[in-house]
Amino acid sequence: MAIGPRMDYKDKIEALGFDFHGDYWKEEAYYAITEAEVSRLEEATAAAYEMYCDAAQYIIDEKPEFMEHYLQLPPEIVEQIRDSWESDELSLYGRFDFMIDRTGTPRILEFNADTPTSLLEASVIQWQWKEDRFPQADQYNGIHEGLVQSWKDIFPSGADVHFAGSLNDHEDTGTLQYLASTAMEAGCSTRVLDINDLDLNQGVFKDPSGEQVKHCFKLYPWEWMVDESPDGCMADVQWLEPIWKLVMSNKAILSTLFELFPDSPYVLPCFVSRPQQGRFCKKPVYSREGHNISVVDIHNWEERPLLKETPGDYNQGAYVYQQYVDPTPYSGRYPIIGSWVVGGVPAGIGIRENTSEITDNMSEFVPHIIE
Repeated sequence: MAIGPRMDYKDKIEALGFDFHGDYWKEEAYYAITEAEVSRLEEATAAAYEMYCDAAQYIIDEKPEFMEHYLQLPPEIVEQIRDSWESDELSLYGRFDFMIDRTGTPRILEFNADTPTSLLEASVIQWQWKEDRFPQADQYNGIHEGLVQSWKDIFPSGADVHFAGSLNDHEDTGTLQYLASTAMEAGCSTRVLDINDLDLNQGVFKDPSGEQVKHCFKLYPWEWMVDESPDGCMADVQWLEPIWKLVMSNKAILSTLFELFPDSPYVLPCFVSRPQQGRFCKKPVYSREGHNISVVDIHNWEERPLLKETPGDYNQGAYVYQQYVDPTPYSGRYPIIGSWVVGGVPAGIGIRENTSEITDNMSEFVPHIIE
């Protein structure tokens, strides 16, 4: 739905810490969704998370070779993942990306299980927009309240929690600061620092002041940590997200999901080797922000590109082939539903859209209301 932007919207969103919006935040339009659509998304998100947990359990129990071969993880990391999973280390959050197909069914494109962003805008910024523009309307958005409660479930009141990431990146910094504010609201003591300032010595991380890091939220991918500092992965730190999220935060698990749940309406056929024929979205096993993704038509094992591969640095490893979903355009744009799981339960959505069928880091965020 077309709408004019608020006259002072830049001042308002920047006052809330959203200083990295650029051309990414859009107030010239919004999406109006129904209660029935909210229920459908909530049901799909709960089912998707349950299936992912079942798939992770299956991989950890039955297919350790999956982690070593497809995820390229050394045996000691596989063992660390198993210990973390069996200890039931709690997760803070994650974000499913859904494409709504032509029947109105949410289809799982992937699960951003480790370092999902678009959080501040989904939780706080679009709520502020709704309050200004449609104060009588509702929004599918309990993300902030869910985060505060989740911190209370994970840590005792008064716990010291460090927040580490790349402070050279405005989006990462804004996300870390927002998450730290939700932890403070839950009664935690917080400190935000650059991940490069963590000092590892004899299995213990310390911050620049010399304080031991016991609880740490890291906005830094686990696969990077495994490559750069395998010893750091073994350090005596309670990490968020926990290391078992490595099993979920990759595209190869999509093939296991299809293996276990081929009849789910939310699961797309997906394969770790090239299919014989059909139209597929080709994705690296490890990739982020829409990098190195293409749409291909396959006939007799031969690929014909339909959408040129997006640029990026993830084209060195293995790929998966996920069945292509014919998207529904809205005014020439293709929306993706980012459905948040906080503390293991559905919490709300954010909507991003692009003029291309492949969603990337520059796709615009568009707020929504419930009609």
